[in-house]
Amino acid sequence: MSQFDSAESAVDVAKIISDADHWTKEDTAKFAKAASACIIDNKSVTAYEDNGEYTIPLPNAGYYLVVDATENNGVDKANSALILNVSGTTNVTPKRTKPTLTKQIKHNESDTWGDVGDNAIGDDVEFKITTTIPSDVSAYDKYTYTVRDQLSEGLTFNNNLTYKYYDASGNEITPVTVGPNTTVGVDDPSTADFKETFYVTFDIKELLKKYPNVDKIETLYSAKLNENANVVTGTLPNSKDNNPNTAYLTYSNNPQDTTGKEKGETPKVTVYDWTFSLVGNKVDEKGEPLAGAKFQLRNVHGDAIRLVKIADNVYRLEIGSEAGSVDYIETDATGKFTIKGIDDQTTYKLVETEAPAQYNRADPYEFKFDTTYDPANTLQSIRMLDGTDSGTSGSTVKIINQKGGSLPTTGGIGTQIFYGVGGAIVLGAGVLLIAKKRAKND
Repeated sequence: MSQFDSAESAVDVAKIISDADHWTKEDTAKFAKAASACIIDNKSVTAYEDNGEYTIPLPNAGYYLVVDATENNGVDKANSALILNVSGTTNVTPKRTKPTLTKQIKHNESDTWGDVGDNAIGDDVEFKITTTIPSDVSAYDKYTYTVRDQLSEGLTFNNNLTYKYYDASGNEITPVTVGPNTTVGVDDPSTADFKETFYVTFDIKELLKKYPNVDKIETLYSAKLNENANVVTGTLPNSKDNNPNTAYLTYSNNPQDTTGKEKGETPKVTVYDWTFSLVGNKVDEKGEPLAGAKFQLRNVHGDAIRLVKIADNVYRLEIGSEAGSVDYIETDATGKFTIKGIDDQTTYKLVETEAPAQYNRADPYEFKFDTTYDPANTLQSIRMLDGTDSGTSGSTVKIINQKGGSLPTTGGIGTQIFYGVGGAIVLGAGVLLIAKKRAKND
């Protein structure tokens, strides 16, 4: 027996669905869903917008079913239905019926989250995707949404997804079990124009049964900056010399859809990871290139950073332990070398361990890169800070060798040999002088 068997008019129906003791919001949602599928008069009306508010003129008082079907962009949309008793001017504020997505990258020096990060090749880069839960999904028999994430070629997914749930006050909900409410996949064939590195589907209705206070979900993971990473080497600004990571959300958006194929989607959000290069130029006092100089790139602890040669005079930082890696660079006749995959705001030291024949070694060069970005996250400037007030624009360092010899450090074996030979000469002169005096006296 239906609750509406005794109803003879729209007023009677309204009384039934207004009875809070016998009628739930789930009943209202189901009724609106059924009613919207059986609309008698589907004539369109004109809505007038003023400062974000819409006015819909209606011909007569009565009961109306208002279906919110689309957003202005035609993509980020969610259908919802309201039953209104209109006898005069009626104000309606729709509930949040669609989810949102934001994405951030962690800055490794400051431990803060933002749109731009920078790392050395071989670093693990942390990412965070935050999605909100719609305020009311009771009209849906099944409600899911899917986080879709695409890493660029220079980032390798570490396959280490974790999740955190929060309530509306921002308090983390613990403990949680992700379990059957979540499905993880790779490269969903239903999104041919977007090749996912991974996607995660959340069954929101099931999730809300277990955690009714959940308001947002954080999806966290990391990726390694690899040997294919784009490295800043050219003229600035150059927006191509970065490593993007893009994500967006698809979600159920029509309670009347029984196929699960109708989806809304959020705008795509991209964050960027940057890495840099050091260009060395080894010259003599006249500016001519010098071959045969050996250098090490060292960290703040004085340890040599191992490098992998990828082209003539071009090296990158080692990833893990790679076969064929070296801990020094030797210049050829060009005097030039490039080291790719250097982090900014990290202190390095370039140390000449062996100078060309007949030249003195240059002093160690300590430096770090300082960078700025515009609002579009494009690199605008790079300076090499080396202890001076302003540093040097760009990422090239000129290492000059002075010709000539220098005495070894006092106390060294070379000095001892020198003193030994010199002492023998002085002593010999003394013996000769005494011998001459004796001969003269005789």
